[in-house]
Amino acid sequence: LSLPSWWPHFPAMGYGVPDSGVDFYYVSVQEAYLLMKNDKAVFVDSRDEDDYKMSRLQTSFHLSANALIMKGPSVDKALVQHLIDLVNGGKILICLSDACIKGNVNRGHVSRCRHIAQYLVELGADCSNIVRMAGGINAWKRQKLDGVLGELRPMYAGEVQGWDFSPPKLKDEEESEDETLPIKGPPALPQGYGGTETAPAVAAVSVGQKVQVQGLKSRPEVNGKEAVVKDFVEESQRWEIELSDSKERMRCRPENLVSQSDSQVAVSPLPEPLEVEVACGGVVNDANSERKTCKVRWVAPRAFRQDEATAYRVLKADLFKKPNKDGDKIIKISRPVSSIVRTTGQLHIGASGGVWAELDVTAGEKKGW
Repeated sequence: LSLPSWWPHFPAMGYGVPDSGVDFYYVSVQEAYLLMKNDKAVFVDSRDEDDYKMSRLQTSFHLSANALIMKGPSVDKALVQHLIDLVNGGKILICLSDACIKGNVNRGHVSRCRHIAQYLVELGADCSNIVRMAGGINAWKRQKLDGVLGELRPMYAGEVQGWDFSPPKLKDEEESEDETLPIKGPPALPQGYGGTETAPAVAAVSVGQKVQVQGLKSRPEVNGKEAVVKDFVEESQRWEIELSDSKERMRCRPENLVSQSDSQVAVSPLPEPLEVEVACGGVVNDANSERKTCKVRWVAPRAFRQDEATAYRVLKADLFKKPNKDGDKIIKISRPVSSIVRTTGQLHIGASGGVWAELDVTAGEKKGW
């Protein structure tokens, strides 16, 4: 494959695709979720169009790495410039692919999300505001975080995979822990958090949550037992739980734990919204630079359901809001283009046929539709 004349010249990295040498820090899926729910980040999906149409995360932009390589001049230049403007304006850009695997020795193939990130940097985007999501979209699905549009099961190389799938890896594909690991384990969900009303049961696993063990092959006698989540073990990427009957502690993968709450549960209000610290970028190759962190409002995940959006990306600045679901009053509000409107997942069909989404007050939105 010969590169088009407009492409900048750098050392080849699989398929003859240039590698600028710029690397990026990772954030965990929980950190990415909170950044998006706090309107501090935008997602860019680097997969092929067919994969994107089959399954994607809500609010994500699509910029295919393969289309960029094979059909560079046809890439939407307005979209590319818009992403650069967002990054340079302070937004965190989170690059996504199925598994977000390492790119510089990945069996001769370029990592798609790394390539898109490098491409934007070469065109002027601030690299300190660009990160990759550890584990990719598949990790998001395994944590059962809300906002998956389309297929809920993991995907790889354009095909749907089982829940126990992990991408193939060669021995020399390991990166240093400094580069690949998120800055910390998933921020813990505080017990009883959720606002002043009832809140849906949390679908993602979190510290203090009551869960049921399922699908263990090594200890089938434990399947079906109740437990309480005690800690997240970063080294093994597993949750430590305590069995309710025997008080035995053990470590399990996220997919082996299911929330015990099947209905709405009463929660106690907190006097102020809880803030947690998450990673949000930095310059990997600069010895004088440290990973950036920022404070964000804790937003509890909602139910893991197919095609149930809990966030919307603003396409036009003027939005319309109803203070009350059944009221006739409609007001116009303004939000910046590409900002995120956080919702509960509940929809309402108005008298005139319009579809209204309930705003999520636990995420900082004001009550309304």
